[in-house]
Amino acid sequence: MKNAVLPIILAMTVSFLRAQDAGALSHFFEGKQVVVKIDLPGSQQGIDIYPQRPDSFDAKAYGRRMKSFPVSLRNGDTVVVTTVKVKDELIEFQLGGGGFGTLGDDSNTAVNFTPARKSQREKDLEEQLSHASNPDQKDSIKGKLDSLRRDRERNDRRNRALAERAAQIKRQRVDEERATGGSRFNLKYDAKVPANVTPQDVMAALAQYVSFPFAGDGHAASTVGASDANSAPDAVHGLQKGMREDQVRALLGNPTSVTDTEHDGLQVHTETFVQRNSSVRAEFVNGVLVRYSIDVR
Repeated sequence: MKNAVLPIILAMTVSFLRAQDAGALSHFFEGKQVVVKIDLPGSQQGIDIYPQRPDSFDAKAYGRRMKSFPVSLRNGDTVVVTTVKVKDELIEFQLGGGGFGTLGDDSNTAVNFTPARKSQREKDLEEQLSHASNPDQKDSIKGKLDSLRRDRERNDRRNRALAERAAQIKRQRVDEERATGGSRFNLKYDAKVPANVTPQDVMAALAQYVSFPFAGDGHAASTVGASDANSAPDAVHGLQKGMREDQVRALLGNPTSVTDTEHDGLQVHTETFVQRNSSVRAEFVNGVLVRYSIDVR
């Protein structure tokens, strides 16, 4: 019985941790501005990245999509992270709407044209022509029949041209919407997305293609040394970049000092906490912990 229950408990635990990680990623990234370092296609297909592989960038798929779709985001563009989704083997990192072609987007550019069928009058004349024996009568029927056919074919040409024009207008509209609909990165894992994936893991996977100014360009690292960590109180070990201000305060208590500064237009909120024989300096951007250091006294 115990052997049967254990896999279920483990699966539930992994699902719970993955849901927690998904929420942490969403909270950390969504609504923040990033800078892309590569042109992105105007499609929900986006760009595929394989973090666990030596050749993580799928250049062939990238080339195909850049040929198939207009550019929606160009190298150097600043854009908002609109959605971060964690699925079974995939993390969707959506920018500026995630790319045209998602649910609700009309990407169909086809305009159907169906040639007109023969009218009953045309069929009747064909029937009469097949039974006519008088040459003059045949010529008269044939003249009427040719006139009807020309009218039908002329109407078909006009309607075909109208359909082609309508399709061209739809293609232009879709291209315009693709160019303004954002794009995305697809972080694809060989198995399940790791249950303990962190914002830093995502930033590391995208470092070649995205800058993260709100998090110190994605390179904001704790300055905690091994000896400092060993000397720090247990509460400090629970610190993780990506935590909210209220989570840090719940862990370390109220700060002893608070300062607000601006770095290149970025508002940085700094709080200092005294923990027995150490002092913790925590830096927040948009309410999210991006860097911390521990000074052991």
